[in-house]
Amino acid sequence: MMDLFFAILLVGFIWLSYRKPLWGVGAVIVLLPSYLWRFNILGIPTTFLELLIVSLFIVWLLKEKKYKAINFSLQKTFDNQVSKALRYLLGLWLLAAILALLTNFSYASLGLWRAYFLEPLMFFLIFVYTVKDKKDWTVIINSLALLLAWLFTVAMYQNFTTWNYISAYNFPNVKRLTGLFAYPNALSLLTAPLTALFAGLWIYTKDKLFNWHYLILFVFGLVLAIMTVSQGAILAIIFSLFLALILAKKLRKIAIPVIILGLISILLVLPKIDINPELNLQSSSLDIRLNQWQETSALLADNFLLGTGLNGYQNALEAYHHTEWLEIYLYPHNIFLNFWTEMGLLGLLVFIGLIIYVILLLKDIFKANNNLAWPLSMMWVTWFIHGLVDVPYFKNDLSVLFFTMLVFTLVVSKYKKDVKI
Repeated sequence: MMDLFFAILLVGFIWLSYRKPLWGVGAVIVLLPSYLWRFNILGIPTTFLELLIVSLFIVWLLKEKKYKAINFSLQKTFDNQVSKALRYLLGLWLLAAILALLTNFSYASLGLWRAYFLEPLMFFLIFVYTVKDKKDWTVIINSLALLLAWLFTVAMYQNFTTWNYISAYNFPNVKRLTGLFAYPNALSLLTAPLTALFAGLWIYTKDKLFNWHYLILFVFGLVLAIMTVSQGAILAIIFSLFLALILAKKLRKIAIPVIILGLISILLVLPKIDINPELNLQSSSLDIRLNQWQETSALLADNFLLGTGLNGYQNALEAYHHTEWLEIYLYPHNIFLNFWTEMGLLGLLVFIGLIIYVILLLKDIFKANNNLAWPLSMMWVTWFIHGLVDVPYFKNDLSVLFFTMLVFTLVVSKYKKDVKI
């Protein structure tokens, strides 16, 4: 019965995408968590999200006849929407991903390679040639709004019922919502950047009453961050808000004293933090993270160039892990260590290059007096700060979200007119 439902849904998606590829792009964004729907086709494991992206890519190639324009040159051509610098970066990104796959090749890592690298790049290409102007931006923003709204609705349903009850995140432990997912951070990592985006959209819109829904969406996201008890998400959202306030001319006089007070508080607390903690069952999440990063640093000292390869971190860390009662996580839970262990030094350097490229794009958007400048900046800051203590990329939906953020920023930067929202 479920197979029939998925088949009908997929056919409907293909029809929608053929009518207008932009609608297909929006639908993929709304259905990012659909990777949780897993099944086999001819013995090959796949997810519903993978089927959506692949089918959209095929429809886009055929309908727009893009197959005729395919070339692998790194040179910028007239009809190429991707700058030369970004083409080099993405080429190196794909190379680093292939090396990561070969470093720890297995059937499982091949599936992860498809989900984390190949399909996000496919979606990137569709997006960059499909989303062209302010009307198209509205479709993307509305799709992100729908994603956040329905995830909030599902999480609230979970909160007031026993649906998707997970004992580890309920009484007598601290109650933490997970929504559709198996653990709370899977929900907060997906929604925190969107929360900051909609906060920025409402703060910088000219007509706050007309755009009240941005404020509601921000509240939805903030509630999710609090009820998932995601300290990383909460701190990242607060930091992005403070950053926007301190740099906004109208609010600078109020914000600067608040920021200074916050920095003084941090400086007073830092000396009390044990950077080499003795772990026990009462250890904080920060203690556990610090211990994990120390073990990962030792691991990377012996695997400096290639890291552990894709999906190789858990097994590789066993020789460096000294706390038997503490599980070895899938990733180091730090954005730089995540990419270094999984993709090697080249992958880490390319990631840093992409972040620098994003900063330059945001600079261009600010110069164009585009009101999306601060919302996009807040989205990226939240994503990055949260990533310092978590894993904001290596998941099916999160990898597509990263490239959605990247390509949306790229598309907006090309619009040089004064944009008001």
